[in-house]
Amino acid sequence: MSGAPKRGDWAGGTEALARLVGSAGTAGGILDRRNEHARAFAQGLPAFGKYSRLRLDWASLPQRPARFEPASLPVGGAQEDPRVASLADAVRKRPEILDELASPRGPWDHLLLAGWQEGALVRFPRIGGAAGPAVLTLGNPGGLVLEPLLFDVEEGAEAGLVVHWRPDSGEPSFRLSHLAGRVGPGARLKVFLLQEGGNVHHYLSGSVQVGRNAEVEFFSAWMGGKWTVVRLQSDLSEAGGSWTESHLSFGAGVSHLDLDSQVRLASHHGRSDVAVRAVGTEASRTVFTGNILMEKEAHHSEAVLSDHVLLLSPQAHADSIPGLEIKALEVKAAHAASVGQVDEEQIFYLQSRGLDPVAARRILVVGFLESLFERSPYPWAREVLDEILERRVGLG
Repeated sequence: MSGAPKRGDWAGGTEALARLVGSAGTAGGILDRRNEHARAFAQGLPAFGKYSRLRLDWASLPQRPARFEPASLPVGGAQEDPRVASLADAVRKRPEILDELASPRGPWDHLLLAGWQEGALVRFPRIGGAAGPAVLTLGNPGGLVLEPLLFDVEEGAEAGLVVHWRPDSGEPSFRLSHLAGRVGPGARLKVFLLQEGGNVHHYLSGSVQVGRNAEVEFFSAWMGGKWTVVRLQSDLSEAGGSWTESHLSFGAGVSHLDLDSQVRLASHHGRSDVAVRAVGTEASRTVFTGNILMEKEAHHSEAVLSDHVLLLSPQAHADSIPGLEIKALEVKAAHAASVGQVDEEQIFYLQSRGLDPVAARRILVVGFLESLFERSPYPWAREVLDEILERRVGLG
């Protein structure tokens, strides 16, 4: 699944694009902006980078609107959350909100913003907000799904956001998600993302604007999925911003995960901590590319980037490419990466203590992931992930 696509790979794209914009109609009342995004998509070559190639005729898939479902994770709170609104309704009332919060980074984001029919806008006020995190639970009806998920955290607010992509319908599917927003000065945001996999091709782009002295904890778990490409960008352009980013992935079968994280510190006394822990089984492939850019204004800032992969099968494959780009003086920065096979001697030892091979592997996997579990922003997340791993560690 590597190599850059040629234009012939998306020959139906132009016709499909016109159809998407037409089917979206006046949703949100922003036809001119949709056409601008359509032109931007048509002008670019919709590649996914060096490591991922989409082998799916997305242009022939029927478009299905984003499908929001009742929460299924044990997060508590009411099903009807006043903080969560229809994006189409919000944009119809105030069209500029889309430009303020969305941050398209490439052709696929422009495709999404040209053709989306429904999405979510989550607002976190400083005073009077509901208790607990806002929860977006997304089903997958198959087909082409375009889902903008935007958030706005007011100055000084305490906010939490959970996004759960449930297993898909089994039909061929290409899901485009754009998770973007801003965190106001002095605010705190805790984000938890969970993708449970299935027969889905999923492209997620994320962009977070971090305000002065704001803090963000961002935790994601990628538990399968046929083909997943994630592109995240965080911008700490104000002084004192703090960004903690954690990713857990479990690959099985021939699943493909391509995760790219870009962190930019552009003011003084910023802090960034990015950690990735990935487990690969069977013939899965995991790719992590990450970079922390410390601009010359980022003096007295700190940054660390780490990526560690455990392979449970000789057929599993992983690539790790972390990087630091430092233009500032008086900063602290470090990065680390490792890719290793499971230790068969440890498996043998655990079996000699009476454990079967699956239980032994499970102990090693949980031990490998323990440091990442400790970074989860929500106590219930450990239980949810343990249950999923319980079902999947026997693979490979």
